Amino acid sequence: MPRRFPSGGTGTRTAFFGSQPSQAAQIRSWCQRGVRLPAHRAFPVLLVVSELVANAWRHSASGAECGRVRVQMRHLLERVLLVAVTDDGPRPGQPLHVPRLASEADALTTCGRGLRLVDRLSVEWGWDGEPGRPLTVWAHINPYAPVPETVEA
Repeated sequence: MPRRFPSGGTGTRTAFFGSQPSQAAQIRSWCQRGVRLPAHRAFPVLLVVSELVANAWRHSASGAECGRVRVQMRHLLERVLLVAVTDDGPRPGQPLHVPRLASEADALTTCGRGLRLVDRLSVEWGWDGEPGRPLTVWAHINPYAPVPETVEA
């Protein structure tokens, strides 16, 4: 079970999860309960959270044995939901990573499409923090917007 963290904002849900990829289903379940939407409306939210958590595990100290991610959700407006994933900062001895969309040249690689997916499913997204320290990647999602059939690479 995630470790719950009291948050200051009204209607904000926050939980910490460990570094095991087996927790991905638990994270999605926690988010599904939090958004209180039918499955077809929650789908883009769950997909975006899954991508952001996977990126944190892959590119930061959150993926280390004792790593963790913080996941937050909050309804901003009637049809906009904020999701945010905060990592544990960079892995020691590894190059610094900051979130960026893959370029056209990267489109043929086997990975790197996650943020393109986030970009297509979100009203907007971005990141907060300083390179070399924990980063928070956030997205504003309208679960009532049509889900794109495909994601352009």
